[in-house]
Amino acid sequence: MAELIAEAATAALPDEAQVVAFLKADPLLLARHPQLLESLELAHAAGSAVSLIERQVEVLRGKNARLESRLDRLIETARENETRAEKMMRLAHALIRSPSLAAIASGVKASMREDFEIDEVFIGLNAAVYKRHDIDGITPVEAGGAIARAYDNFIRTRLIECGPIAAERTALLFPKAEKPVLTAAIVPLEKEKYLGLIALGSRDPERFQPRQGKLFLEMTAELVSAAIRARMN
Repeated sequence: MAELIAEAATAALPDEAQVVAFLKADPLLLARHPQLLESLELAHAAGSAVSLIERQVEVLRGKNARLESRLDRLIETARENETRAEKMMRLAHALIRSPSLAAIASGVKASMREDFEIDEVFIGLNAAVYKRHDIDGITPVEAGGAIARAYDNFIRTRLIECGPIAAERTALLFPKAEKPVLTAAIVPLEKEKYLGLIALGSRDPERFQPRQGKLFLEMTAELVSAAIRARMN
């Protein structure tokens, strides 16, 4: 008889899922019965037992630490974006003040080197719209020429390319580089009309990566394209 009573009592108790569902449905239950917070014990990672309220404090501290870490990252990203925006503004001002194509090329190289730590810059213009060969820092890209053949897929798709750069391509774009260029970003100028391209090269093997963000590159290309168009007309 005692065993039957015990089994009946056990069967009458709710299972774990039901308890969890009940507490979720009535989150104020423990607030109405605060004595339970001290009587319930949870196993600690170190092996000792702690009260439920102590465990809650521990969980909240951990959650706050994660939130603080996330907030710190957001603040750091905001600061980086603000700094990057200031640098882009300086580049825009330099391009607006540039009186010639040669000055544009010189200003872009100086800005990339001083503000963005980019070692080499190549500006190539579509030879169909740019006929001159006498402006320092700007290279005409001839259809069927060495650069056009090396970047035929880029010229066809006009999609930004980022990542490691082969030595033969480095020789084409950055022949005067004092040290090896290991990574580069190739960006179209006026993607729809194909004014040309701008290539940014770095000695840092991690500087440009295939899956990196492209916003900075797109903004740079738009500024350079607008400045070049204004001086060509």
